Amino acid sequence: MVSASLEKKIFTTYFIKSMSQNFSMTYLKRSLAFASLFLLCAIRLFAQNAVISGSVNESASGEVVIGVNVILSKEEKITAASTVRGARTNKFGFYSLPNIAPGTYFLEVRGIGYKTYKKQVTIAKPDESIRLNIGLTVQSAKSGEVTVSAERQEINSTKTISTVAISSDFIKKMPAILGEADVFRTLQFLPGIKAGNELSSGLYVRGGSPDQNLILLDGVTVYNPSHLFGFFSTFNADAIQDVRVIKGAFPAEYGSRLSSVVDMTMREGTKEKFSGTGNVSLIAARLTVEGPITEDVTFMVSGRRTYFDLPLAVANLVNPPGAGAPGFGYYFYDLNAKLNYKISDNDRLFLSGYFGRDDLTLGIGADASFGINWGNATGNLRWTHIVSPSLFTNFSAIFTDYAYRQDIDFGNDFAFNTFSNVRDFTVRGEAQWFPAPEHTIKTGIEGTFHRFQTALGTSGTSAFEQFLRNSGNAAVQESIEGGAYIQDEWQISPILSTNLGFRLSYFSRGNRWLPEPRASVSLQVAEDVAVKGAFAVANQFLHLLVLNGFSLPNDTWFPATETINPASGVQYVLGVETQLFDKEYLFSVEGYYKSLRNLLEFRDDVQLTAIGAPREDQLTSGNGQAYGVELFLNKRMGALTGWIGYTLSWTERTFADLNGGKMFYPRYDRRHDISIVAQYQLNDSWDFGATWTFATGQAFTMPAAQFDFSGVGSTPTSGFRTPRTLYTERNGFRLPDYHRLDVSATYKWTGFGLPWNLTLSVYNAYNRQNPFTWFVNYGSTAETRLIPDATRPSIPRVQQITVFGILPNISIGVRF
Repeated sequence: MVSASLEKKIFTTYFIKSMSQNFSMTYLKRSLAFASLFLLCAIRLFAQNAVISGSVNESASGEVVIGVNVILSKEEKITAASTVRGARTNKFGFYSLPNIAPGTYFLEVRGIGYKTYKKQVTIAKPDESIRLNIGLTVQSAKSGEVTVSAERQEINSTKTISTVAISSDFIKKMPAILGEADVFRTLQFLPGIKAGNELSSGLYVRGGSPDQNLILLDGVTVYNPSHLFGFFSTFNADAIQDVRVIKGAFPAEYGSRLSSVVDMTMREGTKEKFSGTGNVSLIAARLTVEGPITEDVTFMVSGRRTYFDLPLAVANLVNPPGAGAPGFGYYFYDLNAKLNYKISDNDRLFLSGYFGRDDLTLGIGADASFGINWGNATGNLRWTHIVSPSLFTNFSAIFTDYAYRQDIDFGNDFAFNTFSNVRDFTVRGEAQWFPAPEHTIKTGIEGTFHRFQTALGTSGTSAFEQFLRNSGNAAVQESIEGGAYIQDEWQISPILSTNLGFRLSYFSRGNRWLPEPRASVSLQVAEDVAVKGAFAVANQFLHLLVLNGFSLPNDTWFPATETINPASGVQYVLGVETQLFDKEYLFSVEGYYKSLRNLLEFRDDVQLTAIGAPREDQLTSGNGQAYGVELFLNKRMGALTGWIGYTLSWTERTFADLNGGKMFYPRYDRRHDISIVAQYQLNDSWDFGATWTFATGQAFTMPAAQFDFSGVGSTPTSGFRTPRTLYTERNGFRLPDYHRLDVSATYKWTGFGLPWNLTLSVYNAYNRQNPFTWFVNYGSTAETRLIPDATRPSIPRVQQITVFGILPNISIGVRF
């Protein structure tokens, strides 16, 4: 039998030798095949050591439970001295406790929101393998007991660095704008995560733009996760089981983005009985149904639709608009579905998908109309296979599609339309290996075929119309992106752990092979105090080109080319984490520094047309940096739960062709950001929630002065004068500070034999007139003129646009 130390030396020697050689696609394939064979052989050699493994599920619904602690102890009362092994369930609920000597032990499973599970386990033989699948009971949320809240991992683990997990139940209890619980708007209350503006659900994480976030829904990348021009995110909280956000220095298993990871897992469907939930608010209706199809197959389907268009349609029927009067219609919908098939104790098959669409129509006149629609479609066929008690694998075939279309119909048999599309086909294979109690090794490989298309068409036949059609339809770009990684979560000692990883990224345009080392470390300096640090190199081959700092559906994804470099970044994180008052509170302080290179922006003098994709000569590249410190105090237990977060941060950009080559602050730079989130369960009938946020005003380019330019030969009192405006430096001004209070109250009762809930929420409860933007009005008090008029005196006046004042909402829901 090969000893554990010798096996580690073999594995390390092979890995270092492999990384030191020149990579090619053929070599990579052979290396991965050999590594896979090596892992399987090593598992065979270790088969003589006893292993306890299995899956953890909710006992009633059968849903997997992610991230709970599984502890093996020599004594019934678990202490640090009596603990033999420890593990956490992965995103499929699997755990493994390897290399256990014969004897009698006590196994305990702990998780926030669940009753503690205890069982005595006896291992009779040195090579015995025990499969123990565990069902956890949900903990009722009463005073003095654990409630489902913003959950953090154990303090002595590297998994907690810049990471927060939030349950869907917590998200649904948050005060929601217009009654729609939103995943992204909840995440915006976490320190280090900011909103671009009040209309946006986009995430600006530690100085990164929204396209630098890897948004995963059941392992599938979602390119434009927004409804209503960014007002809502595309994710229905009723369909989500688990949300985890990694704000920086993420491990090697994640790639292709610079700033953060938002990893969401969809619900699998309960095995207990056919059931569902329904909810109606002022703007939308939601319905979720789930249940068993057979003993081994469960399903979940969740849909949501707004009805902005329905009152307008009824009004038009009652009072049709006159000739030439504009008409308006808008709605969005989304649909989540998942099928879970338990083939055997070792094999499960998942089929999940998301479909969402926004549709806007606007009548321009008697015969003309304008329309925009955009949306996402995703699908993932995933197979999980337990090779042995110490080796867990999963394989995926993935499809994702984002499309934007704009149509203008001028009547008289002439129409004009533009189309933009990003379509990906991905295959992925991953393995998680537990070779020894101190090591958890993950490895994987994936490849993605990208297709970017921007097209334009007309219905006419003139030479000009034919030119437009031919110019637009030529804008199709294709590329292949690949990645392979390996990482080792190594518990060096009871107080010291590390995660050492390496990722190799590939992009076919330019034949680019880029190494990405990752490392994190956690040192427990006291019983409830840990010091943590992390370092990561990341590359991003896809750029999102945004005009005016606002992310819109028609923003363009532009890939790296032979001449345009991929964006790259280096991140550093250092922090301290502690648990207070018998672990009821968790407090952390984290400082970060992020260096970014090869960022893309449009040039100031760009002249954009609707034809095709942007040209490379319209773009300019630059660098950036972001740094700051975050404080996070999280109350995790009791009737009152929530957190207080504070961020002090700087975000800077420098482009040779922008702002005269001088450094400037992007619009989402905030010096101070404070958030307070609280949920309180008064009794079984009443829940209350409140959030308060404060942020330094947005960086803004503002007119600073006005002067007149007189024509040649004119005098100050006669002749033609042209008013001119002098602006500040790029984003050289600050809008007023932003702050807002949201509150909600939920009443629960039973009627017609079903549980009901009625929620009243108030957005911006004290009616703060927050600035969305400022503009200069050159008209009189009764008129608005945005451009100075050369024929009459122009007295500039600064005016403010406020999007939302106080906004109440009521919604009703039922569970059946």
